[in-house]
Amino acid sequence: MVVTTMEKRTPNRVEMTDTNGLKDELEKRNGEPSEQNDNSIDMSSPTHRKGLNLYLLTIALMLVVFMMVLDTTIISTAVPSITSQFHSIDDIGWYSSAYLLPLMSLQPTFGKIYSFFKVKPILLSAIVVFEIGSVICASAHSSYVFILGRLVAGIGAAAIYAGGMIIITSAVPIHRISIYLAALSSMNAIAAMAGPPLGGVFTDNAKLTWRFCFWINLPFGFIALVAFCVAFREPKREPSSLRLRAKLAKMDLGGTVLFVTGIVLLFVALQLGGSEFAWTNGRVLICLILSGLCLLAFVFVQRYLGDNATVPPRILLNRSVSSSILVSALMSLAVNIHTFYLPFYFQSAKGTSAASSGLRLLPYSITITVAELAVGAASSLLGVYLPFMYGGTSVFTVMSTLLCTLRTASSTARLVGYQVVAGFGFGSSMQLCATSIRAAVETKDIPIAATLSVFAPFFGFSIGAAIGQNIFRSALLQSLLKFMPSTEANGVIEAGGAAVNKIANSVMRQSVKEAYNDACRCVFILAAVAGGVAFLGTLCIKWRTLKTEAKKPQNGEEEIERDRSREAEKA
Repeated sequence: MVVTTMEKRTPNRVEMTDTNGLKDELEKRNGEPSEQNDNSIDMSSPTHRKGLNLYLLTIALMLVVFMMVLDTTIISTAVPSITSQFHSIDDIGWYSSAYLLPLMSLQPTFGKIYSFFKVKPILLSAIVVFEIGSVICASAHSSYVFILGRLVAGIGAAAIYAGGMIIITSAVPIHRISIYLAALSSMNAIAAMAGPPLGGVFTDNAKLTWRFCFWINLPFGFIALVAFCVAFREPKREPSSLRLRAKLAKMDLGGTVLFVTGIVLLFVALQLGGSEFAWTNGRVLICLILSGLCLLAFVFVQRYLGDNATVPPRILLNRSVSSSILVSALMSLAVNIHTFYLPFYFQSAKGTSAASSGLRLLPYSITITVAELAVGAASSLLGVYLPFMYGGTSVFTVMSTLLCTLRTASSTARLVGYQVVAGFGFGSSMQLCATSIRAAVETKDIPIAATLSVFAPFFGFSIGAAIGQNIFRSALLQSLLKFMPSTEANGVIEAGGAAVNKIANSVMRQSVKEAYNDACRCVFILAAVAGGVAFLGTLCIKWRTLKTEAKKPQNGEEEIERDRSREAEKA
């Protein structure tokens, strides 16, 4: 084992203290057995980057963050045209979920993979996989191939996302890390704002079409790949005596298979039930039952493995952690409903172009970004975060309810006003869920807390797309059946939202617009309900102040260091 050291300065001398001894003493005080984490990344003595090397690494990280978030948002204004080309309105939910499902469910797995294997080859391979998925999407000639491409890209994005945190924590000293995380967050915000308008511009361009939404990933990925090859060096590791089989055994692959299988079966059931098949259909029931069994088995596996589990039960039993996860997932579900179905409202009910619908979403995106920055600064300054979560979720719920009242003749001022206030409510509360989770756990649980902070919003995004698509299609069909036979109604649905303005008969065209408007209002109800439950979830989070938490010793390490300092001074 490599023995790491740190300097302790006293008035008379510099003493070298064994940090592994600190760990052993800490475990002795807590009455916990010491356990060797073979081949784990050694963060006690990271190799910090400087100068051009650090700048290249930061640029590479910013590019991949921009690329991954853009792939989530750029598709929203392109979906109506994609469904029209592939005649696949039943697959709307999968266009989002196929990307977000692996991105969400594989986070814990890749976190463990990075802890046992070298970061650089996995990360570079992940970028290549993401690019392959983008090429499949861009060249797809059927809805099934397009969904496959989204799935492949999602797997690559999951590995990139998990590796990014390891890179930034090993390359930047702790007192400067907030600056670099802010840079990455800014790319997240820029991609979220730029995605819908870019998607609309590409979709409306006869030469580029919606396919350029995915071709655009190739230059970003290539630049990031070269930058990582040049600038990134492996974090220091403790030498490992474990063989490949032993490493795989420690990664809880069985739990991963159970969890991913359960989630996928749940989404299949949500996609099929109520649209293609009745909820009482055997296929839907089998998917639901098998999903429940897999997730139940996953819970038992996690309980059996204890602290070695992918998600130790003691963390989820923490009221603040579980409530924050719930709030994060529900708020993400709601905002995904808005960003995915407001373009349908603009294009199908209001008759705008794809580019125009993207521009009309800008008030929502810009306000979210401004609110996140403002509330983040305010919560850091005041040392509290729960008041902002209370206010944000309540305001978001009210605005989500008002969005349910939209009509085809609703004014632009009304649309902009609802989006601005809803965006402010979301931005004021969503980012603080991660702060709440971090404040509720001990230092040793920070990696798991970070994983849960990533998992929750992606899960909400994914399940929102699946449930929303089911509600949207069912409501649209019911509205169309009021003034046309079922065969014509199904034909209108298969034609997609972008084809509404091509209906020659003006009376029929207006009726179809009203049907799309009613379907959007129905799916917006889901967002309002999710916001309301999220507000109730914030009431279950324990009150903490960031300033108080910062003063508390974590895991007893500060207390041990003070004792050793006193002994050194006496000596």
